[in-house]
Amino acid sequence: MRFSILILATLGLMAAPMSAGEKNGDAVLNVRDFGAVGDGQVHLVREWVEAGRYRNLDALRRDYSAVDSLDWSVDEAAFERAKSRLPLIGGTIYFPAGHYVAARQAWTIKRDRVTLRGDGADKTILSTVPKVPDGLVLAGYRHVGWLESAEQAYPFSAESGARGSDVVRLNLAEWAREFEPGELVFIRNGAAKFDQDYGEFNEVAAVGAAGELQFKYPFARDYTLPQVNWAGETADAFTMPKVNEAVEVKIRRGEGFHQPSHYTSITIGEEIFRVLKAKEGWLTLRNPGRGNSPAGTVVPAGARIAKSRAVIRLTQSTRDFAAEGLQIVGRRKVLNLSNSYRMRFTDCVFVRDASAGDHRGGVTIDGDDGRFAVFERCTVRATPAATMQFARSFGGVTFRDCHFVDASVVFTEFNFDCAVEQCAFDVESRGLDHVIVVGNSGGDLRVLNNRIVLHAPVKAVFDAITDIHSQRHGGEGPTIIRGNQIESAAKVRIFGLGFSSETEIEGNTRNGKAVTRKQ
Repeated sequence: MRFSILILATLGLMAAPMSAGEKNGDAVLNVRDFGAVGDGQVHLVREWVEAGRYRNLDALRRDYSAVDSLDWSVDEAAFERAKSRLPLIGGTIYFPAGHYVAARQAWTIKRDRVTLRGDGADKTILSTVPKVPDGLVLAGYRHVGWLESAEQAYPFSAESGARGSDVVRLNLAEWAREFEPGELVFIRNGAAKFDQDYGEFNEVAAVGAAGELQFKYPFARDYTLPQVNWAGETADAFTMPKVNEAVEVKIRRGEGFHQPSHYTSITIGEEIFRVLKAKEGWLTLRNPGRGNSPAGTVVPAGARIAKSRAVIRLTQSTRDFAAEGLQIVGRRKVLNLSNSYRMRFTDCVFVRDASAGDHRGGVTIDGDDGRFAVFERCTVRATPAATMQFARSFGGVTFRDCHFVDASVVFTEFNFDCAVEQCAFDVESRGLDHVIVVGNSGGDLRVLNNRIVLHAPVKAVFDAITDIHSQRHGGEGPTIIRGNQIESAAKVRIFGLGFSSETEIEGNTRNGKAVTRKQ
């Protein structure tokens, strides 16, 4: 087994994400064959009952099991039925030219290996009624399906998880037998405070007899214990209680020291606990076992406290999704790809139209926790102007040959391996503070050869400080801003606050003249 792990580790260094389309099955289902109309009108399934096609909701659900009320549109009911008919290996749902409207919920995927294909973004439109906040949702939002509690997580050895390696050793060797190659996990090494996760999605490639998990992709950051993103410290020593028993722990207070909320799973040194109660300066902790030191072990004062440092199994993430030749219209959010893995969007248009519906806040695209999202020849348009959000260690995002109209690109909260390349930005309306944000908590962020035309003012074209600031460690790898052409009749600040001397800034121009990092 050790020999095979070493071989796989070598191969893993050369691994690259496969496109979603290459992994999905060959089945193609036409949504109109399942009852979709696609005429831009809201046709509710109650019309089928009123017309005598079905006697009542119960009869309708024999064919359309996902439908839980008569307020679904026939378009979304047909889509859900088509999705349920795809084989396990996945396949394509084809939307012929038309305008399809969802009335009950967002167009929702929540299964693996699905491709949505239209006849072109100018011909095939998926939208919702105004009361539905999101356009397209790929998976359950933030941490849905994560087995992350102290009783379920898998702590790993202090020295494993170095950047560029692809193996961790679990604290108990027998745990490795619970994993299978191909399984999706999140490797967490603390957080900013006890909130924004610091880690990455990765895929198990092999398991070892001594508790090793070998992964498909080398680690983007250093996840060893010395580099844990900690948020607090013990004020006094305490004695490890017996398994499933509790102990009160005094923690440090003051600037730079934070307190987790109750039920949070935390790491103190190398031990994992569940917070049962949190009051000012004190935590009541339960020892779940999970490879912790024996009862009676003294944990010293000054031990660092972090959101749990562990391998976390993911049970409801969406994998290998693709969309081609579609226009997606959303009200509060157009696209929510949080908690998803390996996605590709080609020749799509994303429109945020907040003119109808009463939805506060919102973004064009929302990506919290996930990995590998490629956008090629896509357009993102917002009315009014709006930002997007990639956050919580979402990695591997690429925008290539895309067009943004009154819409910005934002990488924050530990994003890594993200790129904006050869894109066009048109800022036509007020409302954006910045055009591209590459937050200083991230790393390996690339902004290359884009054209940015400003018809409305912004605080700065590029920004790095609009981000979290309580983290102990940030991203690893350079931020590069190179070869971007900015056009603006009015004077504008090019580089906002937060850019370090290590940020590689070169070859950028405004109205044909070179600009420096001080402009």
